[in-house]
Amino acid sequence: MDYQKDLDAFYDSINVDYAAYVANTLSQFGSNETLGFRMAGSEAELAAGHFLYQEFNSIGLKNVRKEKVIVDSWEFKNGELYYLDQKNTPKKITLSAYASNCIRENKTFDLVYVGKGTKKDYENIDVKGKLVLIDLDSYIGCQIGICALQARHKGAYGIIAAPINENQKLPTDALTYENFTAPADIPAFSISLKDGYILKTLLIQSPSSKISVILNCYSKVSPDSTSYNIIGEIPGRDTNDIILVMSHYDGLFHNFHSGACGCGLLLSLARALINSHYIPSKTIIFIAHSAKEWGLTNSSFNWSIGGYQQITKNHPEWAEKAFVAINLEGFVAHDEYDYHHIRTAYEYKELVNAIQKIVTGCPYKQGCLIDAPTTILSDDFAYSQSGVPTIISYRPINENHLTTYQTNYDLIHNHFSRSAFEYCHKLYGTIIILFDQMKIKPFNFEKLFHALEESLDFESYHHYKELYFLIHDAKWCAKNLYEFTQRNHFTDSEAKYINQQLHYLYLMIQQSFVRLSWYGANIFPHEAHQENILHLREAIRLLKKEKLKSAVEQLCRVDLNLYAFYFDKKTYQFYIHQSCHQDDEHLTWGRDLLLSELDLYDIIETLQRKHSWEDIYVEIQHLKEILKEEEFRQEKVIEEEMVHLKQIIDWMRSLYRRP
Repeated sequence: MDYQKDLDAFYDSINVDYAAYVANTLSQFGSNETLGFRMAGSEAELAAGHFLYQEFNSIGLKNVRKEKVIVDSWEFKNGELYYLDQKNTPKKITLSAYASNCIRENKTFDLVYVGKGTKKDYENIDVKGKLVLIDLDSYIGCQIGICALQARHKGAYGIIAAPINENQKLPTDALTYENFTAPADIPAFSISLKDGYILKTLLIQSPSSKISVILNCYSKVSPDSTSYNIIGEIPGRDTNDIILVMSHYDGLFHNFHSGACGCGLLLSLARALINSHYIPSKTIIFIAHSAKEWGLTNSSFNWSIGGYQQITKNHPEWAEKAFVAINLEGFVAHDEYDYHHIRTAYEYKELVNAIQKIVTGCPYKQGCLIDAPTTILSDDFAYSQSGVPTIISYRPINENHLTTYQTNYDLIHNHFSRSAFEYCHKLYGTIIILFDQMKIKPFNFEKLFHALEESLDFESYHHYKELYFLIHDAKWCAKNLYEFTQRNHFTDSEAKYINQQLHYLYLMIQQSFVRLSWYGANIFPHEAHQENILHLREAIRLLKKEKLKSAVEQLCRVDLNLYAFYFDKKTYQFYIHQSCHQDDEHLTWGRDLLLSELDLYDIIETLQRKHSWEDIYVEIQHLKEILKEEEFRQEKVIEEEMVHLKQIIDWMRSLYRRP
């Protein structure tokens, strides 16, 4: 593979100033003059999309177009809360909003404080028709959506959430956002730590435990609206093979680091490839997705809507043709971290790691870290599910990202690094050029099967011997297949056939072996039941020793039962239904990915009321029955995994043994 001349010409054509111009300009589009917010289908997002459309044309991309996607739009123009301080002086608080409906002008409400917003926090407090203030404690698993629904079920008009800053990373005046899954008819807002402290102090000092506030807000969610993905191409010599390069242009707050700089890099990479006169073998398609941060109300899977519709509705034919989808998610011009972080498929991890080693100029102390697998939090996940392996620029895994990620501090002047931006130009440009010059998709399935083996606990590993031997057969076949595809020279027709087969093999693996935990982690199917069995057994053991509190803690780790501990049954079961039993339109890319939904609400509720000396025989017997059923489900899932493994092994052998 002779690529150095192409790389040198590309490196010489990099213009970091142009990337920064695009990113900074994009970050200025916002419905809210103070905070930004260019959200799905809003006027600001549509204007930002048109700006990108013009830039796609101006840098010389071909076949530039806007492709329609149907979203629930959200327009957030302003949010203010007025109150009287201890000296009776009027004061204003700037509110951030969640994706909910609330259009109010100078509307007076009573405000009350309800702690962390759990069911116990509402005891003996009248919240009917009021605004409730909560401490949003994500460290115990409480999310704004379920807290908002709990507030509504208690009769509150709406909810205001203040963050908890246990690690002291978040600036005291920062406004934050997290995913809002509740129905849009529950007004929901966030305030800073500083303003939350002021309001809580006033409420504690108030004889009635409430204060009067005035709300001004314009936050509107409109179903079935239109947004657009922006597309442009560098045509290749072979139109049958493609490389996808993508980012998203919607944004929470000004969204410079976690979105806009990805778009800046997207256009700048395209511009450098064109200016270096690189003629690709494959058609390189550049995509700026809309509706990544949010695009669907009343859904547990309400983000990445633009990407999901692009690959499943607008261009499902891309999946078979694509060698890779490179998602410039963001954090490509940031200096607050010790390393640059890439997530990719198990099958590409080793290759991507090898590529990053030939790229010079990394400004990070610990270099470039490559992780697998990919994540549901970026909008390439739907591409993976469609059989396209992906590579993502992803935020580092530490608490430092809290200072900018999904806050009003996500601005160009906070932690912008020119050297990091230049390095990411070189890194992702190198990945594009090297993948473009590959004739065969470089799948190394051995790494996936190794991860599958590592996921088995001791009991599963030794109880299901056939599974163990099948995994070893799969690893051996995967190694042979990889060597066959990478060592041999193939005619164009042979390469087309092999690439097609590799795509459908990867697609089958995604469909057979990718599932989700209730907290969003990618897991293998058996892990859902394996974890539940572990915690159920430990809970039963602890109950027999009359350690009720510890037993309940174990039960809370089963599926979504932490919510059973903190919230009312109606609230808890709403989220079970929303995540598993809605229509396909609302389940989107999350359909069928949650395997287990054990409802332990009544048992947890009963055990919370009992003392250690009381009879708990009935609860222990009930848990034993649940455990037995869960063990049966795990056995069925592992049997299915073995069936799929046998099919995959036969498929791989048929490819590397073909004459």
